[in-house]
Amino acid sequence: MNPTTSAVRAGVDLGGTGTRILIHGESGIVSSRTVPTVLFSSIEQSQRAKALASHVLELIPPGMELVSLGIGASGPVDTEAGVITNKDTLACFSFFPLAQMLREELRVKVSMDNDAVAAVLGEYHFGAGINSQRLLMVTLGTGIGVALLENGKPFRTSSGQHPEAGHIPISGNPAPCYCGLHGCWETLASRSWLQQNLEKALPGIAFEKQDRDFYREMAAQREDVAALFHRYGNYLGRGLVTLLTLYGPDLTILSGSAAHYYPLFKEGLEQALTRSEAYAINKTIVPSELGDVAGALGATVIPSLN
Repeated sequence: MNPTTSAVRAGVDLGGTGTRILIHGESGIVSSRTVPTVLFSSIEQSQRAKALASHVLELIPPGMELVSLGIGASGPVDTEAGVITNKDTLACFSFFPLAQMLREELRVKVSMDNDAVAAVLGEYHFGAGINSQRLLMVTLGTGIGVALLENGKPFRTSSGQHPEAGHIPISGNPAPCYCGLHGCWETLASRSWLQQNLEKALPGIAFEKQDRDFYREMAAQREDVAALFHRYGNYLGRGLVTLLTLYGPDLTILSGSAAHYYPLFKEGLEQALTRSEAYAINKTIVPSELGDVAGALGATVIPSLN
């Protein structure tokens, strides 16, 4: 690197709806951009890495030099091969060597991981999880993302991959999930479930156009709306109590768009987490500090893990 330039690291959060790109330097976030992921679907697969690399390079100011790129992607992700295998929500970036192609385009180290891992790394290094020894993070969005850090290192399966802990059975509900399970946690406790059921209860009211205060008022006025939030919290708690029991984190962070409604579903969640004293679990739960930027910011750290 030229001694007169400053080193910067890029992070990319690849989601089914949006692709957030962020440049981070010694002083913090230098620049960022969010591009609709669907735009890459209209490009030939062989050119998608080049198009993504172009967006990254356009965000680097003069006098700064890119030294690495980290990618957090909606999984499953083969972290060693740098290949996404998500035909359901990220088909346009799946089943080709994206990390290797970006490495060739940018001539820097490129590493890839699950987007839940990227988000928890962001909170661990820059947000609510600083100093946590065992940090659990649950992201409530279109699906459910889960990641666990042990002293800053991601928990892995025996094959070295990220466990898809959003896909665990929590009920006898016959609704099938794309993962193959019936009564899957993601199907019943993602933001998608909450949105669909609120829009059924309140026809003509678009979920994304209302804020928490609106739904707080609706819950106060209507028992069915209050019951929906309670049921959502209970569904969320059924999966979360399993993770808290198995992993025993010292801190749990809730993030994602549905986490904004935590005060409305907290009672239902706490009911599901209640156990006898002999089997008590650590229920220290806090909201994300970084919000939507956690994934891209955490992705800048991924190359340093390898």
